[in-house]
Amino acid sequence: MTACLLILTFVQFEQSYDSFHSRSDEIYRLRYERASETGEAVKFASCCPPAAPRLRERFPEVEIVGRCFSRRATFTYDEEHKFIEDHNFFVEQEYFDIFDFEFIAGDDKNGIREANTCYISESIAKKYFGDDNPIGKTLSRDKQLNFKVTGVYKDFPENTHMQIDIALSYPNLWDIYGRDIEKSWGDSGFYTFFILHEGTNMETFKDKLADLVETEWGEVLRYYKLTCDLIPQKLTDIHLNSHFQQELKTNGDRQTVNFLFIIAIFIIVIAWVNYINLSTARSLTRAREVGLRKVVGAARTQLMGQFFMETLLLNSIALIFAVGFLEICRPVFSQITGVPISYPLFNQVWFWITLGALFFMGVFLSGLYPVIVLSSYKPISALKGKLGNSAKGISLRKALVIFQVMMALILITSTFAVFKQISYMKDQSLGIKIDNIVAVRTPRIRNDESIRTRMASFKEELIKNSNITKASVVTEIPGRQIYWDAGGIMPAGTKDSKNYQIVGIDYDFVNMFDVELVAGRNFSKDFVTDEKQALIFNETAVRWMGFADAETAIGQRVNYWGNIYSIIGVFKDYHQQSPKQAYEQHIYRYLPTGRDIRGMITIKINEQNTSKTLDQIQELYTEFFPGNPFDYVFVDEYYDQQYKTDKMLGEVFGIFAILAIFITAMGILGLTSFMIEQRTREISIRNVMGASVSRILVLFGKEFLYLILISFVIAAPLSYWGLSFWLESFSTRMSLSVDLFLLPLLTTLLIAGGTIGFLVFYAAKKNPVDTLKYE
Repeated sequence: MTACLLILTFVQFEQSYDSFHSRSDEIYRLRYERASETGEAVKFASCCPPAAPRLRERFPEVEIVGRCFSRRATFTYDEEHKFIEDHNFFVEQEYFDIFDFEFIAGDDKNGIREANTCYISESIAKKYFGDDNPIGKTLSRDKQLNFKVTGVYKDFPENTHMQIDIALSYPNLWDIYGRDIEKSWGDSGFYTFFILHEGTNMETFKDKLADLVETEWGEVLRYYKLTCDLIPQKLTDIHLNSHFQQELKTNGDRQTVNFLFIIAIFIIVIAWVNYINLSTARSLTRAREVGLRKVVGAARTQLMGQFFMETLLLNSIALIFAVGFLEICRPVFSQITGVPISYPLFNQVWFWITLGALFFMGVFLSGLYPVIVLSSYKPISALKGKLGNSAKGISLRKALVIFQVMMALILITSTFAVFKQISYMKDQSLGIKIDNIVAVRTPRIRNDESIRTRMASFKEELIKNSNITKASVVTEIPGRQIYWDAGGIMPAGTKDSKNYQIVGIDYDFVNMFDVELVAGRNFSKDFVTDEKQALIFNETAVRWMGFADAETAIGQRVNYWGNIYSIIGVFKDYHQQSPKQAYEQHIYRYLPTGRDIRGMITIKINEQNTSKTLDQIQELYTEFFPGNPFDYVFVDEYYDQQYKTDKMLGEVFGIFAILAIFITAMGILGLTSFMIEQRTREISIRNVMGASVSRILVLFGKEFLYLILISFVIAAPLSYWGLSFWLESFSTRMSLSVDLFLLPLLTTLLIAGGTIGFLVFYAAKKNPVDTLKYE
């Protein structure tokens, strides 16, 4: 019961994302997709800037719409309080009427309508201002824009796809990107949410969205041979079903949640089946009690009532222990699954309903059959100890054992498969080397006139350190999908526009990551035109643009937003994301200081003296880029975070597969005990007649071998089907080999053999005189 509740806690937590908002079922996110005429599509979680204003102006069925835009920034209160904030957004005031923000100070109605104002979360208030009142105080964003705090709200719970720590007044977005951004249907990154008036027909609304795109942008789309769609998506569907570009966080996986829900059901059903087997196996010990009570006048209904009360009491004790063990196990389970320990489990209505359902179903489903068996014994046979084997009873118990073993085999096979697939992916060549590379965020507070010189000098000083071998600047390190996506790119002289992911690099990128050039050359200081007229493609981008091969692509001219570039090189495809994902089309530009103020400085260090080297890097960074917080990650650790969900699935499968094996062993123990008690005299007679223990073991073992093989015949195709379905989500996947199914079978046979062997050996070693004298 504890195991089942733990898994259901994770399942319910994943399904509860964003449901704490009072109107969560009415809130939609508006997404944006573009596709070429040949079907290649790019799908964004965000939307284009003009969509929200048009909904306000032209769609009376829209009750309210609000949008926000996020970019990482450095916020400063004073020299002691400066931090890089990932979750800062330029937010329209209407956003706070769509979602439930609980304000604890300030103006929650009009606090950020005016420029240079902001709301902050309670944790941010504590982080920057301690116990002081933050209202009226000023935060600086990248030392370029200043914002007065006008309100403080409580942090959202963990189960949200969108954590806003700092909400900045939306008009200040124009200070950075200009007002023309509001007219750009080709841009993305604007997260747009809306609520429709009650009774609005969604299909009609979607048709109107299509008409809006045609009216506003249809001519341009036809010119570039593109299509564009605005797609409503329910808020509560985002976490488990949304895996598009520009997601605000790595979302969960519906498939994983469904698998774990099935495991929870498996575990509790196996336990109930086990209780039935053990109860009926031990029924002989109470046969004389039943016979005697019937002789003195006890009715069958009275006996059934007594045994049901015993089952009720046993399940009640189990319930109390289950809740206690649940609380004990939650910290460990939290570390494995990521469900926060602060999650108020015992305040959830679903928890108590589930607990009650498991209790009453356990009482009746697991208690009904044993109660019927015990109360059905005939008094004379029970008192004489002559309880003949019921063919139906034995068949049912065997069927239950088959069911138990089948589920155990599925769990064990799934566990092996998950770990084998993760190992298989990690064994694949990434196409790059990421070991011993530290990535430091490029400075956001900078003097643009000198930043290029300072960046180059910083790299030169780094290389002078004997513990540092290389340094390079890149807009996005390996480990997640490239955020910078661009359309309007096509072979010069054509209109065949498609979308590409853009990566800014410097001269040293190739050496830093050991990227292989399959054609052409790298960016070079010897070619002054490389900075503004040269591009490097990867192999997928070459195919995406329609070139026959890498060699053919070299020298081809490309129209990039109206500017003409030449392809000077082609990189071999490498896994920017984990091998689970397919290769994507990348175009590389020479951007030695990053994209605007976004980028990473990657530094190759020796394995020795890592801590000392990091201190030295920080010291240099502070010297060259004062006012910027030092923020770094190890690239290999950052990359490995992509395997987190699959690792968690494997660990959970592993833990509960072991539990299933244990419970199944108990079920086999129950059925074996029952069969031995029924055939104790037979075993003794065989002993007297000279049969060895090994022969008796074979006699019993072959029956269980038959049951286990039947279980395997059922479990193997079910496992194959389930694993094949799971593996479809991996671009790089292992083959389902025979050993993956045979190893769980051998494991189960060993456990069953050990259990049966112990009981048979114990029964065979009994003194035949003690066993036969009752005759």
